[in-house]
Amino acid sequence: MANESLRSLISRAKAGDQSALNEVVQRFRPLIRKYVRQAPHKDAHDLEQELTLRLITLVRSYREELPYGFKDLVEKELRKTNS
Repeated sequence: MANESLRSLISRAKAGDQSALNEVVQRFRPLIRKYVRQAPHKDAHDLEQELTLRLITLVRSYREELPYGFKDLVEKELRKTNS
């Protein structure tokens, strides 16, 4: 699964494949942690959970016909959630 495309993983995750969803979350874990490191230490755990849930919501609602890629969408939404 490590070489599988993000598009394929998202498609499988949207169809209910939990292992594909887990892989998407793992691929974005470094980005999530980047934002968590910017938060006060006391809020870090809660923020990581909130951002992970936001990522899962984005996976489930993503539409390929959008004019921007999934990675761009995630970065934008994580920034917004972290503000």
